[in-house]
Amino acid sequence: MTTIRVTRRGPEPAAPPAAAGADDGAVRLALIDPPSARTTLDGAWWPRTADLEAELSPLLEELQRRGIRATRVAYNPDAWAVTPRRLQTGDRTVRLGWFRHLDPHLLNLTGDPGRGRLDLLVVPPRTTPAAAERAFTAATDRSNHDEPTLLLAGLDAPAGGRPSA
Repeated sequence: MTTIRVTRRGPEPAAPPAAAGADDGAVRLALIDPPSARTTLDGAWWPRTADLEAELSPLLEELQRRGIRATRVAYNPDAWAVTPRRLQTGDRTVRLGWFRHLDPHLLNLTGDPGRGRLDLLVVPPRTTPAAAERAFTAATDRSNHDEPTLLLAGLDAPAGGRPSA
């Protein structure tokens, strides 16, 4: 797996304060910083709903603010509401593709040519703040090698079925 390598401004916390960020509208995202080629995941994202179309724009804008420009997003369609094939965000169009073989708790973002990809654990929207914080901590642990659904199941976070709004 190739990870996206970027220069970020200042260190990021391994896990954001999930309880505090639950209602303030900020993108709930944590990335391994600096990136590691030896991990299964590059970070975690906790969307508020199962509407990928609505949730992706803020995520993509936050990633771009951090120096990561995603041009394609791959996801499992069983985990999200019906989503169009393209998403207009800011001044660009991002291609969306679904693949049933992807882990339902994985979002795969591909960057500009030659930059590789970013694999994010998707914490289900209805997860409690305490469980989400544990998931963020596990997903950003450099020693983690669990696939997303196994990681969530190991934390007793809701891991089955489609995330619901």
